[in-house]
Amino acid sequence: MKVILLGAGKLGKQLYKSFVNNQTIDLIQWYNRSETNLISPEGIALTNSLDAIEEADLYILAVSDDVISSISKKLPTDILLVHTAGSVSIDVIKSHKRRGVWYPIQSFNDQQEIDFSEVTFGIESNKLSDKQLIYELTKSIEAKPIDINSEQREKLHLAAVIVNNFINHLFTQASLFCKDNELSFNLLRPLIRETFNKIDEISPQKAQSGPAIRNDKNTLKRHLELIKNPVLKKIYTTLTTAIQKHHLNEKL
Repeated sequence: MKVILLGAGKLGKQLYKSFVNNQTIDLIQWYNRSETNLISPEGIALTNSLDAIEEADLYILAVSDDVISSISKKLPTDILLVHTAGSVSIDVIKSHKRRGVWYPIQSFNDQQEIDFSEVTFGIESNKLSDKQLIYELTKSIEAKPIDINSEQREKLHLAAVIVNNFINHLFTQASLFCKDNELSFNLLRPLIRETFNKIDEISPQKAQSGPAIRNDKNTLKRHLELIKNPVLKKIYTTLTTAIQKHHLNEKL
């Protein structure tokens, strides 16, 4: 399968690493608008010009949401073009007769290499034959494919933001609180692991614990007294109220 990868951000770099040594994927070109070299250390053709894009079976737009439309309009309309965004409809590239979405339900960074065998890709296409090709691509990197339309994917992406980006911000706030109080954030790592391991066995609702669900008023009051950062104080109050309301509604 001849593939062209467009984009060299966090996802683009991870896909490149997965494609470059894959026996069933022939990565013939990698587009990076800031690239000046003609070839990568692994021998893959590089380009920073959309006018220099070569022919392939599948073109993957692993770029930021805001530029998907503008880049797609600079590519031939008869190619099979897929984007990787969770919150962007397939219709953003509707000028292409063959189009699809290949959405990895995962977070990516430059410090850790992703094991794609642990990643599920949400797949959508306007043609069955093209969907089958995208399925083949997914299985080639040992990932898990599922069918999901644009409306479902947008809602799934929102849920993903909550469980990933929002929770990571809570980690950040806890880390800053520990630093301000001369405590090591490392002391919380076993608790963090247990929190996530627990929901492999039981639902998040059943796993909920803490002073909010127990309505430990003295503890809740003391926590708010200890918090000096107004942002963290607001987060603590908002989440405490949300937990208590949810718990109360479940009892009714």
